[in-house]
Amino acid sequence: MVMFLMLTSLFVIAINAWSLWNSWQQKVIEKKDDARNLSVSLAKQAEDAILQVDITLADAVRQLRQRGNDYAATPAFLHQLKEQQSKLPQLHGLFIYDTAGHWVASSGNFIPTNASNADRDYFIWHRTHNDTSLLISHVIRSRSTGDLVIPVSVRLNDAQGNFAGVALATVRVDYFRQYYSYFSLGEKDTLGLILADSSALYIRPFSDAYIGKMLSTSPLFETELKAASSGNATWRSSFDGVERVFGYARLERYPLIVTAGYDLSSIRMAWLSGNLLNVLLNLALLGIINGIGVLVLRQVGTNVRNQLELSFVRDELTTINHTLQSLALVDGLTGLANRRQFDALLEQALLRSHKTGDPLALIMIDIDFFKRYNDTYGHVSGDECLQDVAQALKGSVQYHGDVVARYGGEEFAIIMPNTDFSEAKIVADEAVRSVMELGIAHETTETPPGVVTISAGYFALISKGDPSEAEQLKREADQALYQAKRNGRNQAYGQK
Repeated sequence: MVMFLMLTSLFVIAINAWSLWNSWQQKVIEKKDDARNLSVSLAKQAEDAILQVDITLADAVRQLRQRGNDYAATPAFLHQLKEQQSKLPQLHGLFIYDTAGHWVASSGNFIPTNASNADRDYFIWHRTHNDTSLLISHVIRSRSTGDLVIPVSVRLNDAQGNFAGVALATVRVDYFRQYYSYFSLGEKDTLGLILADSSALYIRPFSDAYIGKMLSTSPLFETELKAASSGNATWRSSFDGVERVFGYARLERYPLIVTAGYDLSSIRMAWLSGNLLNVLLNLALLGIINGIGVLVLRQVGTNVRNQLELSFVRDELTTINHTLQSLALVDGLTGLANRRQFDALLEQALLRSHKTGDPLALIMIDIDFFKRYNDTYGHVSGDECLQDVAQALKGSVQYHGDVVARYGGEEFAIIMPNTDFSEAKIVADEAVRSVMELGIAHETTETPPGVVTISAGYFALISKGDPSEAEQLKREADQALYQAKRNGRNQAYGQK
């Protein structure tokens, strides 16, 4: 009986130690998934906020290109700048500067006399680089209001392509400060918005003194982002030395990274508090086993039941995690497969094609003149249009193995296993017809029906196991799509 009690005690200790360790590992995994999901969600919010500013700035630049840079000083243009600023809470101001950095137009209430922004880094960059793409710069303090702002700028050129000034939109740092404050986090938990060059734009809960600090030595930039554009890991913060469980996500459109970090020591304390009662109960259980041998088998049964309960909880957590992972593969607006799921399913379809010898077809789709639709009817109507088109595309496929995905923006794609070139043409033509028959009014389109239409390009192959076939499929289908656009849009074209 003594030997039996000793062996039983050792067994119980080992089981509980394993259970506690497994529980801790599950807790860490859960927090890693939470951190990654939060960072992905915040990345989407940041991308939407910058995209709105991008569209607003692009509209102002487009008008200057059409009417000439002198139009910037007109009352009509100034009124437009003020109206656009009032519509976007993240927008601090809109400005136009001439070649010397002097203020030509501003959405603010006044323009400082003889003020010049020629010394700003973004102005110097645009003046010395013949690149008209969007530039997001380090945080600066506004000279007109003193607020901390994120410059978002575009180079202006004259008719000969020479430097003609800078169009600037400034985004409030306080906009992200306020948005991040809505999240209920621990005292040492962090949320961060960082430029791709590792400069901090805003890190909650740190003071403004940390804005602009470089994080190039952080594991985020040294290892993690080199391996994947989003993910999770544990490292010690270079700001305060606190070890945290981090989730991170790089924006698809803009050079920004969002991080979410949970203090590891706080996670451990919460886990210990939640398991302290279990530890005490198990110690009491061991005392009873050692004191009263008659209850040994009963106590063993109790431990088995405890393990079954822990396994049940673990299974529930696993199911929840799988659900969260599934949600991460679905486009939130249209309910279609998102770009990440599209890439994975295309690789799987190529593997099946290589194994079975069946053809695989891909259709790339783009909504005609969708930017004009957004400019005319607004982004809310634009989102509704995307949803209607997505449903029409889903209705145009018949085979249960076909996958309709949102490729990005107003672009869609259809993966069709066991489908050759001629069959792909039928589906592509049906997709074009289905969208046109929706009859969504589009008064600024150049296609004859005067409604929302799509252009489609398709391509098919039989996989030979070449790793580059996924890129080949997308490239050939995309070239066919652009040929359909060149042919007049509202049609499908096949790339042989």
